[in-house]
Amino acid sequence: MLSLKNLWRRKTRTLLTTLGIAVGVAAVVVLSAFGNGMADGFGAIGTSSDADLLVSQKDALMIIIGAIDEGVGDEIRQIRGVAGVAGTAVGIVQMPDSPYFLVAGEDPRGFAISRYKIIAGRQVASKRELMLGRQSAENLKKGVGDKFRINDISYRVVGIYETGQSFEDNGAVIHLEDAQRAFDKRRQVSYFKIQLDAPSSREAVRAEIKARWENLGVTRSGEANAQDEMLKIYRAMGWVLGIFAILVGGLGMMNAMLMSVFERTREIGVLRAMGWRRRRVVRMILGEALIQSVIGGLLGLGLGVGLIALARQAPAVAGMLSDGVDIATGAQAFVVALVLGMVGGAYPAWRAARLAPLEAMRAESGAAVHLGPVARMLSRVVRFNAVRNLLRRPARTIMTVLGLGLGVGFVIALSGIVEGTKILFTSLLSAGQADILVEQANASDASFSVIDERTVAQLRLDPAVKSVSGLIFGTTTVPGLPFFIVYGLDPREGYAAHYTVQEGRPIQRPGEVILGRMAANSLKKGVGGELRFSGSSFEIVGIFETGAAFEDAGAVISLREAQRIFGKPRQVSFVGITLHDSGQAAAVARRMEQRYPDIMASPTADLTERMQDFATTTAAMNGLMALMVLVGGIVMLNVMMMSVFERTQEIGVLRALGWGRRRILGTVLGESLALCLVSSVAGAGIGVLINWLIGLSPDYGSFLAPSYSPATFALAAAMTLSLGVIGGLLPALRAVRLSPLEALRYE
Repeated sequence: MLSLKNLWRRKTRTLLTTLGIAVGVAAVVVLSAFGNGMADGFGAIGTSSDADLLVSQKDALMIIIGAIDEGVGDEIRQIRGVAGVAGTAVGIVQMPDSPYFLVAGEDPRGFAISRYKIIAGRQVASKRELMLGRQSAENLKKGVGDKFRINDISYRVVGIYETGQSFEDNGAVIHLEDAQRAFDKRRQVSYFKIQLDAPSSREAVRAEIKARWENLGVTRSGEANAQDEMLKIYRAMGWVLGIFAILVGGLGMMNAMLMSVFERTREIGVLRAMGWRRRRVVRMILGEALIQSVIGGLLGLGLGVGLIALARQAPAVAGMLSDGVDIATGAQAFVVALVLGMVGGAYPAWRAARLAPLEAMRAESGAAVHLGPVARMLSRVVRFNAVRNLLRRPARTIMTVLGLGLGVGFVIALSGIVEGTKILFTSLLSAGQADILVEQANASDASFSVIDERTVAQLRLDPAVKSVSGLIFGTTTVPGLPFFIVYGLDPREGYAAHYTVQEGRPIQRPGEVILGRMAANSLKKGVGGELRFSGSSFEIVGIFETGAAFEDAGAVISLREAQRIFGKPRQVSFVGITLHDSGQAAAVARRMEQRYPDIMASPTADLTERMQDFATTTAAMNGLMALMVLVGGIVMLNVMMMSVFERTQEIGVLRALGWGRRRILGTVLGESLALCLVSSVAGAGIGVLINWLIGLSPDYGSFLAPSYSPATFALAAAMTLSLGVIGGLLPALRAVRLSPLEALRYE
């Protein structure tokens, strides 16, 4: 087959182009495995074949952040048709080797604990005992009889279990009472599982529970619930991130195919003169592109499977990965690779078909480049050889800048969103007044932070403290807003002044709520109206505006009401502290941490740098940057190798005219660096454009207000310049090693 022969004749280019596609496909597979793993893990919590119904907090964004009074379970047991009730308290803790370690608290006497299939040892029978998931036991090198610490409390491993769910098998199970103490859920559970006497009584039991407890939701195992919206986001996240890597690789393929047509112009002219029709030329070029796409897609799938298997050996990420490659995701990634092959080969094929046989046969190898008027003008003005070489090949330059710029722009867009979120979150927690912000120590997520009010009272007594404000931070859903943030605060404390009421008045008593302007507009609610969420009804007494989307799309209620709704009795999520002397913030924060080991106290500007949420996000960002450097490096290496191959004769002439090896090396590397520098500028524009387009999203755009710092663009520039060095060094060395005589003979 001629297409295969053509690819084999250009082994280096074929290998690099195929690798670019392969890495892109592998990125989709791996990142989708993360997204699906998180969604499957959270979705599996609460599902069980041995339970007929699941009772959870109504409208809770995630089942695991719900809190239900344990006494409700005793009352459910009295309902006719109920055979058994088992409560489970779930939490995610931060471990030295795993930032998101799932711990479930089960009653040893309940039926729910039987779902954990014991493969070594026995089940938990009493307090201070623990069962480890199979994967976590292997990764952490723990066995039956070993000690295991959670939140500074030591447990004895009595068993190893397996459920088949990655998130659970990378976690642990402890006694229900131990979990309630560890997660500050006194006499509370995250959800109840219910067994019935007969399946026929399911609807009757469900109806009675809903009628008696308005704040509870009742679903069958696997049935849709309030957290499904969040799970969709997790699943989509990996695919969206990975698609950028494929696009960069696809643009690299188009570049390679276009250059293939350029350097084979005379060959195509001969084929056309011998009677080849345009259709046959198009088939040949498209065939080459599709062959590379198929090979790259298959290689990418294999690479993705290998990377997932490797990542599962790391405790930090093992629980976030799905058990294997999702067939649908793999098929989608492979199809996208094929489509990119078609698109990448379409323009070069069309250009090849348009070549007139006589003109093509007159062209020199690799010289069939026609400068446009703008490129011609710039080439006269620019004195740097490297830049002039780029202008001589405008099509290749544009394609490379677009491909690399897309990767750089993606990194800038993500960096801008992360930095913007940090600023918004800091502003939210500080309310424009706090010098020190306090969170629970070792909290893996802001939603799980709990601080006892007794600790808050002790912080208030510090002589350096001027005022203290407690804040409850919780998420729920309301009709029309799948992501609704509720803030609970004491109207008498300083936090309340931050929520400036534009209409109506501030909250004064329980049962009242003030709505953010965005939430009021979305829900079409006004002062005097009523709003229901989490099973409770509130009178809207005011509309506030702060200018921050996170706040203006939410609501404020009294601290006591928020504690009741979110199951945090006598607790707060965060504490804002104002000092008499703000210059002492760092010293006072250190003193507070030493005195109270259960809290993490930080000067306002430093909190997000220490929070596990943002630490994980930063690590993910670094991983994505490394991925883009890898894909971009392959694209750049491909481009520069082609540049050296097609200019072999030119380099031979320059060497014959006396150009030294150092000058040749500088020219090739300079061309590569110049190309990357232009790509970084284009990437900056693409990144800002991406975030602008995201901001137009009616659902989540307002929550993602990006912020750009000089460091963001400097990092992007450094990344692209590193691509220039990576991609240009090997071709430059090849150019230096060329013998003038051999180069002059090169066709």
